[in-house]
Amino acid sequence: MAENIPEYIVNELQFACQLHEQAVCDHDKCREFSENLSELLIRLEDMEFYRLADRLMSVLLNCKPKEASHCDKANLVGEMLKEITKEMHK
Repeated sequence: MAENIPEYIVNELQFACQLHEQAVCDHDKCREFSENLSELLIRLEDMEFYRLADRLMSVLLNCKPKEASHCDKANLVGEMLKEITKEMHK
C-alpha cells in the first residue's frame, strides 16, 4: 500500500483479524468485530487514509452478523482481511 500506515493501526487491524476468527460461530463476537472495524474505519477516514478505509468498507459491506446461524461470508471476509494486512506489510 502506498499509504504510510502507523504501526498501531496495523496492530488494530491484526486484532480485528483475530477477533474475526473467533467470531465465525459467535454472534456476540461477530457484532464486536463489526463495531471494532467500523470504529477503525472512521479513524482511518479522519486520518485521511482513504484507500485503506475504502478496503475496510468493502469488508464491512460483506459482514452481516446473524443470530443462530453460521456466517455465509466468513471465509470471504477472512480472506479480505488477510489480504489487506499482507499488503500493509509490504
